[in-house]
Amino acid sequence: MDSAAVYHGPLEGFVSRRTALERTLRSSDAAAAAAVKKLRKPSVGAWAIDQLAVENPDLVAELLAAGLDAREAQQAVADGSRSGEDLLVATTRVREAIEGAVRAAAQVLERSGQAMAEETARKIRTTVLAAASGGAADRQALWRGTLDRDLTPTGFGAADVPDDDEPELARAIAPLRRQASPRRRGAATGGARVAAGDRVAQLAAERGAAERLKVAERARTIAATKRQHAERLAAEARAADDDATAAERSAEAAEKAAR
Repeated sequence: MDSAAVYHGPLEGFVSRRTALERTLRSSDAAAAAAVKKLRKPSVGAWAIDQLAVENPDLVAELLAAGLDAREAQQAVADGSRSGEDLLVATTRVREAIEGAVRAAAQVLERSGQAMAEETARKIRTTVLAAASGGAADRQALWRGTLDRDLTPTGFGAADVPDDDEPELARAIAPLRRQASPRRRGAATGGARVAAGDRVAQLAAERGAAERLKVAERARTIAATKRQHAERLAAEARAADDDATAAERSAEAAEKAAR
């Protein structure tokens, strides 16, 4: 199990998933086991966002692509190479992606039996903005679904020279970029876009398959519990039937004795 999988699943099962992975790694990789043991249980809002990495990777990729475009547009406006209109278009796209993420996160919470309070919605909105506009680590956490806390936005272009995204993430969002910076523009060939699109589809399929396996495992656990309960009830019913038969025989004997 990858450490990211610890964050994917019911929030109340986070600790048990973390413990299971830590025990699995303990004998083969002590350092990795220690790192897993330190994983922090996410806040409700962060957990809801994390589930989108599995359930809706296309939405997350769009959000990250929009965030990178907006950051580069702001830097280009600052150095005079782009117009303010370009920045307005980019930031509008970010806002639309954020609202889409908030709606999707609300559905995640609803399925888990929780209503999204206004404060939770605010935290989800600011966290996805902070992750999409933040450094490489936060963007990678949003992509993998491993956010463990609520984030506060620092603003697009806060860093003069922002860290590049991890290669896997950069390839995934390349087809969604709408305004590449000069240093990236030459690399966005048609073949690369097709390959990146295939990679996004592959990742979505892999994550979807992993999630379906987890759902199946949970269903098997529930089925086993219900079967045990049914067997217990059946045993109790058989015992009650035996008691009833014994009581009937005692009654018959008493009647005969009375006659």
